[in-house]
Amino acid sequence: MTNVRVPSSNLCLNRYDWALDRVSALRDQLPSRIVFDIGPGDGRMRKIEKVGFSWHGFDLKAWQDVSEWNLDKPCPVQDKKAGGAFLLDVIEHCVNPGLALQHIGDAMAIGGRLVLTTPNPSWSGSRAYMLFRGYVSSFNPDDLVDNHHILPIWPHALERMLEYAGFVVDDYVTLDGKTTLFQQPGKLRGLKRYVINAGQMLLERRDTNACGSSYGVVARKVSDSPLAQAYPDA
Repeated sequence: MTNVRVPSSNLCLNRYDWALDRVSALRDQLPSRIVFDIGPGDGRMRKIEKVGFSWHGFDLKAWQDVSEWNLDKPCPVQDKKAGGAFLLDVIEHCVNPGLALQHIGDAMAIGGRLVLTTPNPSWSGSRAYMLFRGYVSSFNPDDLVDNHHILPIWPHALERMLEYAGFVVDDYVTLDGKTTLFQQPGKLRGLKRYVINAGQMLLERRDTNACGSSYGVVARKVSDSPLAQAYPDA
């Protein structure tokens, strides 16, 4: 994703199905079957255990068998390294996403895969929202209060942060499908919705980065974090 990378696919899958598929497909390439699920939501990705993985959930506060992990700090589990990690629609909640990725990288074995999703600020619907409302969609003041969305993460910026954390990007896709007429109705109906969605469809034909309201990245851990080496007490 140096400069602008074209997504390898524009998929109709949601983030959970895509992430499960990716880790399952990479099973024999991972350095271990330990998977860290960071920000596990309702814990639905625990289903990865059915295909032979050991699932470990982490959240800002501990609950049931999910451990506490504030990503501004190193991983509390130091006696094992993850072969895979899920970070599904979490990075946009982080005050310091670069530091969060560094700490995640430090918790993973070399060759491990981080599967990450986040809202797509290049999505055609987000561009229309920005044009009329002045904000990238999912990041207006109400989203900050209601959903704790802090920062939109563009793919080129994410790649740079991942590089600093010791990763390389193996794949980049958009998720949730292309726009169709009268899709994503929001508050608009009728002719206005038709015109906006038609404009989105034209934009998506010209720029495949604009397809899909979210995007996903598979990143491979290749080295210790350069930032961790430069700032060992971070």
